[in-house]
Amino acid sequence: MPRRSRLLALAQGIDPERSSLYAARFVSALPRGTNGHGLATLLASAYPALAPVLEATPDIARRLAAEGYLTERDRPVLRTRLGARVGDLSEPERVKRELRRASRDERVRIALRELLPPALGGADVDVTARELSALADVTIEIALNEAVFAISQRFGPPRSSSGAPARFVVLGMGKLGGEELNAGSDIDLIYFYDTDDGAAQRPGAEAITLHDFWSRVSKRLTATLEEVTADGFVWRVDLRLRPEGRGGPVVNSLAAAERYYESFGRLWERVALLRARPSAGDLAFGDEVLALLSPFIWRRRVDPRVAGEMIQLAHRARAELSADPTRDLKLGPGGIREAEFFVQTLQLVWGGQDPSLRVRGTLPALARLRANGLVTEREGRAIADAYVLLRSAEHAIQWARGTQTHELPAEPAELERLAR
Repeated sequence: MPRRSRLLALAQGIDPERSSLYAARFVSALPRGTNGHGLATLLASAYPALAPVLEATPDIARRLAAEGYLTERDRPVLRTRLGARVGDLSEPERVKRELRRASRDERVRIALRELLPPALGGADVDVTARELSALADVTIEIALNEAVFAISQRFGPPRSSSGAPARFVVLGMGKLGGEELNAGSDIDLIYFYDTDDGAAQRPGAEAITLHDFWSRVSKRLTATLEEVTADGFVWRVDLRLRPEGRGGPVVNSLAAAERYYESFGRLWERVALLRARPSAGDLAFGDEVLALLSPFIWRRRVDPRVAGEMIQLAHRARAELSADPTRDLKLGPGGIREAEFFVQTLQLVWGGQDPSLRVRGTLPALARLRANGLVTEREGRAIADAYVLLRSAEHAIQWARGTQTHELPAEPAELERLAR
């Protein structure tokens, strides 16, 4: 059977009514019998939230058919592709527009890869999560470069007192840090710079402090990513994991961060930093930040009481954030968050003594715990299988609705369609 026929058959199997509707609607822009028509029909049938996007921009389906979608795109490939579309950083409106359109197109491709069965070039949920994370890294990097360019044009380049370029890093937290980003994720970010000893100054102009310079960069970077325009937004950005949370400065120097975590750091902040990863900016400086904070995250003393505190965190999140725990794939009993907390608890208990456990992703960390005898083979397989199933369902719901939700559909017909 030709590929385009298999795509239409898959669409029919998922939702016969919608597939017939969209097959007819796409004909005017995408000729019947082409791969582009089959891809658009399949995506719209499985994920109704993508239907208006594909109807408004059928070129997305044409490019997918022409360029292919079977190969995973890593960070260097995405950097090249998005950089070519964004072009000159001196045009901020173009940067915003093309970042939004390019990330939209890549999301559609990633959604398709997860939807397809392996025989048609599909990808597992952990692969698509890794691609989404790489896409986030590249868009953050471009937005950061634009912000540094713009603020430097106005105030001069940031330099330490020695004359060396000042350094800045974006740490990706949570699912971004673990390269487990999902289809509806916010991106959790923390911004750090290296020193307050220096300034930014243009010849003949008044200097501004490095804190002022990097604060302006951080705010511009955030706005570039999350501001809603006619082309939507790139990512919703959550900065609440930074030192002092919502009430703290948007960016912190390394010295200020060290003082904060030494004096006020709490368990949930250790959990947050466990998956932290340099995402954009000076990545080597990011490694320095994490090395400095390592004694706070990884305690040498084995403390089983961490388990009880983690259980309380999970219960508190469910009570405060879940509208219906019985349908909540993330926060409900036996949900994604409990699988993550199970793994992270054992990492925090034993990771201070065993550096091999200091890995970021849930599944890689679970594999290390199994290899070290801290969970049994049966426990490890059960948790891994459940986690992959729950994440797959979560992604399918989010692609279909186009919203950040973790709830199973309440309507029996929608639940059945999700199952198919």
